[in-house]
Amino acid sequence: MQMTLDELNATAPLLPVFFNYDEAELLPEGQSTLQQNAVWMRRWTSTRVRVEGHCDERGTNEYNLALGDSRAAAVRDYLVSLGIDASRIITVSRGEESPFCVEDHEGCWSRNRRGHFVVVEK
Repeated sequence: MQMTLDELNATAPLLPVFFNYDEAELLPEGQSTLQQNAVWMRRWTSTRVRVEGHCDERGTNEYNLALGDSRAAAVRDYLVSLGIDASRIITVSRGEESPFCVEDHEGCWSRNRRGHFVVVEK
């Protein structure tokens, strides 16, 4: 029996990538995560994903939307550099609008600064 997209995404087959404050540069840990995600994408060649760029609540909405775009693009570009076809990756910025964590401290903010994966087609 095949899983629905919602069921597949609930298993989180692709791990998120986290960013430093006010940066869109991939960290070594993020590159390692993306290498693992690329292995999964090579195995499931019909899948398409949406990479959502997220920010913490600091900064203006406009700034965070632009930073989210840059983060999503950095994730996409790295996956493409690993051989994943760019047509399989959609990017969108969520800015600060969809926080993973809503508490007001660095431990929480650091989890919101991420590139988040959603499988949109299998």
